[in-house]
Amino acid sequence: MCWIIYFLKNEFMQDKSSYIKNKPNISEVLQNYINAMVEEIVLKSETFDDQKKKWLRKYSEAEGVNFNELNKDLTDFFELYSDFQKTQSAALQRVLENQAKACYITEVLYRKLINIKPVKSAPDLPGRPHIEWVDIPGGSFMMGSPETEVGRSADEVLHQVTLSGFKMSKYAITFDQYDQFCEATGRQKPFDEGWGRVNRPVINVSWYDATAFGEWMGCRLPTEAEWEYACRAGTTTPFNTGNNLTTAEANYNGNYPYSNNFGGEYRGKTMPVGSFGANAWGLYEMHGNVWEWCNDWFGDYSTMAQTNPKGPASGSDRVRRGGSGLSSAISCRSAFRDYFDPAPRFDYVGFRLVSPK
Repeated sequence: MCWIIYFLKNEFMQDKSSYIKNKPNISEVLQNYINAMVEEIVLKSETFDDQKKKWLRKYSEAEGVNFNELNKDLTDFFELYSDFQKTQSAALQRVLENQAKACYITEVLYRKLINIKPVKSAPDLPGRPHIEWVDIPGGSFMMGSPETEVGRSADEVLHQVTLSGFKMSKYAITFDQYDQFCEATGRQKPFDEGWGRVNRPVINVSWYDATAFGEWMGCRLPTEAEWEYACRAGTTTPFNTGNNLTTAEANYNGNYPYSNNFGGEYRGKTMPVGSFGANAWGLYEMHGNVWEWCNDWFGDYSTMAQTNPKGPASGSDRVRRGGSGLSSAISCRSAFRDYFDPAPRFDYVGFRLVSPK
């Protein structure tokens, strides 16, 4: 079975002297195969055809594994992935995840396929509201805050994070967009607190509500790292506006300004999306207006450099970021972390979405 690959990989990595001379290192072969499959099947929208099976036969002969069994595992995997592409079903994704455990190659391919490209980004799905996207470039940044930053919390440990590029919704998801989801799925529409609907950010949605909307749109919530990276847009200051945030730049409680700066307006309600200026990457209201759910469970940061971190594997609270119209300026900082039980709904909590490039 395909588990032989995983077994051989471990054996040869532990004792390379047992490997026949002039054969390629097995880890390199695996990586070349995975890269080729991802590039052709995902990035070029091709199929698992005879040409790829010829490549697979050469690979299986070089490594001494059973071609027919390996071929069957991969064929089954890609057939299931094709069905998932058509439906974007969360239940089918769980089946796909289990199928991926058949062998080392499918496990790695699953992670790449799910993280690189859902079959359709939100605007391509019929019967869904339009979302304006901003391309966020891949890159590295220092996540967290320096010890000298005013208002810093102990859980904001500085560490390097590298992220692949992705798309983020230009604005927080609005009532208009979310109400269409409710009408299509039979959900009860959330209360707007009398502040208005349409292009105001949707509020009174739980983490589960936000996740369900994301799945319906063929997208997902941002990771905490993606959120902070996108919020900062290349800045290292407490806010993407610099060392201060005024109430002309964001909707927060102006009775509690940052550091020793002057106070400002307290509006006592959410404002329509796009009411304040965008950051350097074109994202609006990353500071204030509504807290935004992130996908991660809350937990301590790693002090080691990270690549595309997803947060802890489990937990009790989900991360929220950005502050709200009720928050102090300190809570609106780029590095500020908030967290809560994912089930309750609150009047200053909303979300935005991410779609891989």
